[in-house]
Amino acid sequence: MLDFVEKLLADPLAHVPIATVACFDPTCGELPRRKLDEIRTQMFLEKLAAASAPAVLIAASTGGGHLRTVDELSEWFAVAADARLGGTVKSALLRPEDGEACNARLIEQLRELQFPLVYVRPGNNLSPTATDDEVAANLQPLVSRLARNGLAVGLYSIPDVSGLPMSAEAAAQVVQGEGGQNVVAIKVTEADYASSTRSFLQHPQLRRLKIVQGWDPHLAQALQDGPVYDANGRQRCGVTSGPMSFALYQYLHMLQAAEQNDWPEVQQAQAAVTALFAAMQDDPRKFADLQRAKYIMGLGQPLLGTVSTAQVDRVFAALESLPRIADRQRLARSLDLMQEGPFHERLLQLANE
Repeated sequence: MLDFVEKLLADPLAHVPIATVACFDPTCGELPRRKLDEIRTQMFLEKLAAASAPAVLIAASTGGGHLRTVDELSEWFAVAADARLGGTVKSALLRPEDGEACNARLIEQLRELQFPLVYVRPGNNLSPTATDDEVAANLQPLVSRLARNGLAVGLYSIPDVSGLPMSAEAAAQVVQGEGGQNVVAIKVTEADYASSTRSFLQHPQLRRLKIVQGWDPHLAQALQDGPVYDANGRQRCGVTSGPMSFALYQYLHMLQAAEQNDWPEVQQAQAAVTALFAAMQDDPRKFADLQRAKYIMGLGQPLLGTVSTAQVDRVFAALESLPRIADRQRLARSLDLMQEGPFHERLLQLANE
């Protein structure tokens, strides 16, 4: 792991994975709160790795804004570390609001479990009107502790979960502060591309960092913009994606098309993912509730709720109405990754049409 961390720190653009699956959390048990399904978690991660996922992210949000507790998150890290992932990179997400003592324990665990890259988002204990200085001050202690433990760091703007965005200027302050030399990437999950992703690409003090697109409908634009904002024309953008959990083969196809500069194909493939993304949104200004796809895949019901028949029907209607057969096939194969979910036969038929 230490060798890989050194590579990340020396050249983030070359070594931060181009694509990371923000992983579903397979669940079992009953309400009011379900628990992690350890066996299916490892099966899911191993199937992602076998299908050539470059990296996985184990994070605290399980979709729909449902947050795992510190102990649940620690369990998820430990279970994920036991999966046979081969060359697939493990990454994690920590939260400032969990406090110094809890995060110190989680960082020690992540170091022992050989997670080389850890993301940090603004704490949800900040005021919605917090200044850039306040956001940076909220992130800096955790970034500093991660750096002291020899880990690479990613910063993460996700206002749907943290309650406010992290601006490019706040990120620049963190990079210039204690431990900031270990920051290698910034993940951006915001609905407005120009005011978020593009501002990170344009900031002069962030030019060596990988900018990782997290609001999936913006991915095609980010991949086109990435080389434009590097002096040597290297790809500065990648993706860390929750939808990649249910659309793995489609994302790998998009990334291959982007490598070939086939932007019309990237756009058309993106449109198919966006259709499914929209089918899981109740509010177009909010991130999709991916727990619906998790259930379709056979990975369990949501941590705090239940997926309805109407919600499932809406996803299948979007999938079956996609105009291109190849898109339907890749997405059906992805949704059937486990090959044992409640809709296996239906997805298999679509995958083989």
